[in-house]
Amino acid sequence: MSLWRRFDTAPGPWGPWLRTLVRLVVGAAAVTVVVEALGFPDEPAAWAVVAVVVVVGDTTGQTVAASWNRTEGSVVGCLSGAVVQVALPMVPLALRVVLAMALCLVACRLLRIGAGWRLGVALAGFFVFVPGAQEWQTVGWRLGATLLGIAAGVLAVLFVAPDTAATRLRDGMRAVLDAIARALDADLGAWREGGAGAGQVAVPPVARLRPLVADRRYEMSRRGPRPDDVSAVLDGLDLAAAAVDRLDRYAADGAGAVLNAHVADDLQDVVARLDTACRVASRALADPVRHRAALDEAHATLQRVEPDLEDAIERLRAKGVTPDARAAELTRLFGVINALGLVATGLMRVLDALR
Repeated sequence: MSLWRRFDTAPGPWGPWLRTLVRLVVGAAAVTVVVEALGFPDEPAAWAVVAVVVVVGDTTGQTVAASWNRTEGSVVGCLSGAVVQVALPMVPLALRVVLAMALCLVACRLLRIGAGWRLGVALAGFFVFVPGAQEWQTVGWRLGATLLGIAAGVLAVLFVAPDTAATRLRDGMRAVLDAIARALDADLGAWREGGAGAGQVAVPPVARLRPLVADRRYEMSRRGPRPDDVSAVLDGLDLAAAAVDRLDRYAADGAGAVLNAHVADDLQDVVARLDTACRVASRALADPVRHRAALDEAHATLQRVEPDLEDAIERLRAKGVTPDARAAELTRLFGVINALGLVATGLMRVLDALR
């Protein structure tokens, strides 16, 4: 097993943490060698290491986004300090610092620069603080060191234990789909056995995947669904996961099993279709075009879920078993059927987005 694979499979949060630590060490060491070779003064050279720490993120997309807006912020900060220093040389120092920082902040807001405004405001203030003729040279060293650090951070993430937002997003969505399929099987077993079936399966929260959609936009991903389609997939997974949570509550409710035997086969067939849809969607996340036929077939199968559930209820009525059922058992049965219908609706939205 490779060193990076050991990091990937480390238990809990240690895998990502170790990956990030290695990238920081490699990036900082590399940029230190570069600034020393180029003869940077000691104080500006330290900014290169700071810049590495600031831009290195968990994924390629996160790092590229951070490096881009911090580069913009650095340039805007130096320009803001230069404008104030040249235009208002006779203004007291404290006021010039405030004006330079305010000008940089306003410019960053107008240009919609993200978190890079903080670095820009710092550079604007430092520009004014540097005394006399040294200001241009010193700030130039600082800006150069900052840009070198940003470049080193990006290269470290690209080539040291690379991990993309697209990969994390795809793996996360697959984990949700797999958990939904396993939860459906467990809940159906518990329902048929009067609440005494297999333990419930927790579905990972979909909300934690949404920040990765923005990071993925900064990566050159030619395969997989488009960003708007990814958001639609997450919306469908949200609905399906919420329906599974509702199904868990009904499955754990031991309200009797008089009606179970009459609709068990119908619900088993529905769950089998939902399982198939989860597997098809999981495979299609990497390349939807290649799996278009399977997506169409799974979508057509899910469209029959609601009519089949309605037919199951009609057969119960025709057999005359519902008048003898207790209210709690009927509530549980209709709750299970409604939850399965919502899971099917959520998965159809996922398949629609992938198609």
